[in-house]
Amino acid sequence: MPQTRRNIRRPPMWPAAVVIGLAGVVLSHPTHGKLPPPTPAQQAAAAQQAETERTQKAQEQAQLTEVQDRLAARFGKGGNNAPDANTPVANLPKSVAGAPGTAGPQGGSRPSAESHSGNAR
Repeated sequence: MPQTRRNIRRPPMWPAAVVIGLAGVVLSHPTHGKLPPPTPAQQAAAAQQAETERTQKAQEQAQLTEVQDRLAARFGKGGNNAPDANTPVANLPKSVAGAPGTAGPQGGSRPSAESHSGNAR
């Protein structure tokens, strides 16, 4: 027999679930009303809090700017640790302090540091 609206079997809790759902929708509707306007005391408190937050934000911004300026002076273009500053050769490690072009293998009778097979014949 084909299923129609009259012979579809539903669980016995189905009507209760529908009633509970509709009751939730109907009872929650009044909660969408407007709130009353704030009193003058609440408005003054909100203005005072906003002013306090503005003052605190300005103070934090001034502190941040001061720290950024100090870091820029220390590590920026004109500081001691600038990326383009030349480091004296006396302060370099031995492996770096050699003359340019001496890091690669050298010709001659000694095998280079890169060779692992010994002398070539």
